[in-house]
Amino acid sequence: MKTHRFSGYAVAACLCASTGLLSAGAAQAKAYKLDDLLDMARKGNPGLAANAQVTAGVEAQLLEAHRNYLPTGELSSMVAPVPEIRCIATGDSDCGRTNFSFQTSQTLDAITNLRGVFTRTELKLVQPIYTFGKISAGINAAELGVEASRSRQSGQVADVELSVRKAYWGAKLAREMLSMLDEGLEYLTDAQKKIEEELAEGSGNASVTDRLRLRTMRAEIEARALEARRMSDLAKGGLRTLIGQNAPADLDVDDAPLETQNVPARELAAYGDLARAHRPEVRALDQMVAAKRALADLEWRRQYPDLVLLGTAQYAYASSVDHPQNAFANNPFNSAGVGVAAAFRMPLDLFVKNAHAHRLRAEAQEADLRRSEAMGGINFEVEKAYSEMKEADQRLKTVQKGEKAARQWIAAIMQNISVGLAEAKDFSDALLAFFQARMRYLQGLYEYNIAVASLTRGSGVDVTKN
Repeated sequence: MKTHRFSGYAVAACLCASTGLLSAGAAQAKAYKLDDLLDMARKGNPGLAANAQVTAGVEAQLLEAHRNYLPTGELSSMVAPVPEIRCIATGDSDCGRTNFSFQTSQTLDAITNLRGVFTRTELKLVQPIYTFGKISAGINAAELGVEASRSRQSGQVADVELSVRKAYWGAKLAREMLSMLDEGLEYLTDAQKKIEEELAEGSGNASVTDRLRLRTMRAEIEARALEARRMSDLAKGGLRTLIGQNAPADLDVDDAPLETQNVPARELAAYGDLARAHRPEVRALDQMVAAKRALADLEWRRQYPDLVLLGTAQYAYASSVDHPQNAFANNPFNSAGVGVAAAFRMPLDLFVKNAHAHRLRAEAQEADLRRSEAMGGINFEVEKAYSEMKEADQRLKTVQKGEKAARQWIAAIMQNISVGLAEAKDFSDALLAFFQARMRYLQGLYEYNIAVASLTRGSGVDVTKN
């Protein structure tokens, strides 16, 4: 996360709602708990909605694979004008010849002397009987593809949740920072009042330099407050973006103070086991490898023949063409019939299909190796988040002591100033130390909770729960 500096120490840039004199109007915003924000993001994030449609498309491919068991075919129908063709009896035949013989000299008549309407309808169906496992292999590949898409979708949800958690804890940090600035301004106001009184009465050790020193400190604090409010507005805009177009315009987080989350004690190896068992990317990688192997198996089986059942039906009729009753006469203008046959289909591009199958097998092997590579990255991600959480926990125990001592220091200086026993420089040194120690402590709280959020993302489970 991008950081800014306050008195030499990092101040997180992800700042949300603020309180006190430095954030007028924020108290009217509606506050949401972390679980509420996560739920709103899951339901309203446009990217997650788009990913859901990707999964819906893959599910449609699975439906298509199942429907390969159903018959396929083609239905065609046509209508056209035709000339008049009549039978002429000759001898014992009722239709020894016709008035139209389709000779070259009659071509013009065939085009212009149209007297009737011709229609022809044909239906062809192919029903698979045995495909040497092609259909079942396609269904297996499609099912694995659906599972992989759903796992990727779960991983994308986890990414959005991590972003929401970071913004949420950033809002808590901002609130504590601004509260700290408010407290510092109260100390500064009291000190300035005392300096002004001494200067007006001509008593004590106060000087114009002391007045200028404190005014400089006030300007610095007010400038940091303005910067924090600007970052607060940006962060709230980011939260609204994560939640989607239905995000409340007056978005804020709950009033609970910034505290460390309670994480049950576990060893690093336990988090690695959780990641391998629950991380959606791990499941997606396993399913992707299996889907690649299923596709390679499907392509290999496409070299085998198919046994199918063929069905045909056709009907033709021409209003101006006679229909002689002769079993050996082929009359394309007037006919009707149906047929059923078993057929054997064999692809002849076997060398091409064989090469394609070998390519898909190589891709499946590559996917398996990529999975091993990705698992190393996932393990490192878990280890990094775990070490950051442990380091932040240990650092908190140290800086908390310094924060307590700095608070006692500034309180003691304020007492001395009230009785004229401390100078403005002593006060500025104590106030600066208070800001630094308090900021270190708040930053430690924030970084601990961010590490917990990262560990939740890395392990695939909420690590704050047993």
